[in-house]
Amino acid sequence: MAKRISLVTLLMGALVALSLALPSSAFGESNGSSSSASSSVAVVEDQSRDVLPDPFADGLFSMGNDSLWAGRSLELGGRGFKNDLLAAGQTISITDCTARGSIRAAAQNVTIADSSVDESITIAGQNVLVRNSKGGSIAMTGSTASFSGSCKELWVSASEVRIDGTVDGDVHVGASKVEIGANARIKGTLHVSASSEPVMQDGAKVGDVDFKKSEDSSAETAGALVGFGAAMLVIGAIVTVFGTIVVAVLSEWLFKRHTYAAATIMRGRTGATIGTGIIGAIVMPIGVILLFLFVITAPVAIALICALVAIGAVSGGFMGASLFKLAFPKLGRYKCALAGGAIVGVASAVPLLGILVHLVAFVYMLGYVLQSIYLGMREPVSAIGDGEAAR
Repeated sequence: MAKRISLVTLLMGALVALSLALPSSAFGESNGSSSSASSSVAVVEDQSRDVLPDPFADGLFSMGNDSLWAGRSLELGGRGFKNDLLAAGQTISITDCTARGSIRAAAQNVTIADSSVDESITIAGQNVLVRNSKGGSIAMTGSTASFSGSCKELWVSASEVRIDGTVDGDVHVGASKVEIGANARIKGTLHVSASSEPVMQDGAKVGDVDFKKSEDSSAETAGALVGFGAAMLVIGAIVTVFGTIVVAVLSEWLFKRHTYAAATIMRGRTGATIGTGIIGAIVMPIGVILLFLFVITAPVAIALICALVAIGAVSGGFMGASLFKLAFPKLGRYKCALAGGAIVGVASAVPLLGILVHLVAFVYMLGYVLQSIYLGMREPVSAIGDGEAAR
């Protein structure tokens, strides 16, 4: 009985973890006086100790030297980043910042101004702007795109493009309308594919121009669709990685007994756990359909659907925290959760591979739940994982 109650608690906690990992919280919505606090971002400086980091501290999640953010509105000013910054939201404004790595951002409106980036800048959205900023390679895609500052190489795909900065190498532009400002200094070749030739303002200096007239009359629409699609892909990947890490940390924080018990059962009953998970994944949907045939059992079917959805939503983070604990038993609990969640999250964000990872994670967690119920009916196993998980 105690074990069954514990499993019910796990499933309820899975629903809570799901709500925390979805955009309603991961996207940092705020109102009133809290809006300024949610927009303020601070890097977590010390994660060397095995303590639980707050994934939502000031809206920014720090993973090693990289910084991740997802929310509605982000305004960063006068900050330095040790390596990469990845951000996704509705409006992103980065001003007077430095990054030793790269900046990757996706939002409806993205602005990077008066900033210096050692490596590359990659931004996608509807309106994207790089103003008075320095970077290595810069790639921009959206409906409207504007660049001023300096970089080694520039790639732009948008409906309307304006370039008014210095580029040491080549510039590649795919657009409907292209304007080269008076302050433009392009030392390499300007490659343009557009419906009309680029407009050169007086004072602009360009090495060579390679113009190809676009045969597609819907270049403007295509540019907007490309920008929107790229933005959605970037946002989806960031949210997937971010959400999986959050679920992994929460699983270790709230259900440390279960993450250890799952690793223990997997180690001792590998075949049974995998087999039970596969059979359960096949049989349970059929059972749900049968339960819906009768009015009296319909609530049971609904409850079972909620449990399966919760398992599917949090299984990736749970599997990452659990299996990393099994593979690296001497590594700290939260370090295992962070590393496992990050690896599973990145793998889940990869097309096609992500589907396989989700299926494996679902089978793993469902197999653990069913095996725990089975073992709990055979003998008292409520103490599975108590000793080690309590560390």
